[in-house]
Amino acid sequence: MARYDYDRFDYTDRFDMDRREQERLERMIDEARRELDREVRREDPIVRVVNDPSIVLTPKEKAAINNPKMMMTPDRRLVRAGSGASRNVSAGMSPLYPTLTPTKRTRKKTKMDKTMSRCLKQANKQLRKKNGQLRKGKTMADVMRLAHRLCKKS
Repeated sequence: MARYDYDRFDYTDRFDMDRREQERLERMIDEARRELDREVRREDPIVRVVNDPSIVLTPKEKAAINNPKMMMTPDRRLVRAGSGASRNVSAGMSPLYPTLTPTKRTRKKTKMDKTMSRCLKQANKQLRKKNGQLRKGKTMADVMRLAHRLCKKS
């Protein structure tokens, strides 16, 4: 049976590990504090405009703030968003306060859209009664299947 030699056991390694772990935690805490300080120092531009008495807006500038069609050039000139003057401005220019809802992209109607519309009308006419109800045993899936079949034919 092997015996353990207690005289050869090195306790310093164990204490070094605890010290290293403690230093790592302190670094993480310091980094979190620095990040929090950065967040606190980063001032909201609206808060700055409202709280700074040296900033005075003209009536024209006040009207432009909530107008999505108006933009301000880096040299503080107000221009319409679609005018030629705004095209000459640097590409990074954006409205004073961008609109909160982005414009939704639309797609062009294709030939298939028009064909499908016509075929759906025809399929509905065939599979519905005069009062608008679907015929007995028919579902909307049947209407769509028939419409697709009609589209293939035309």
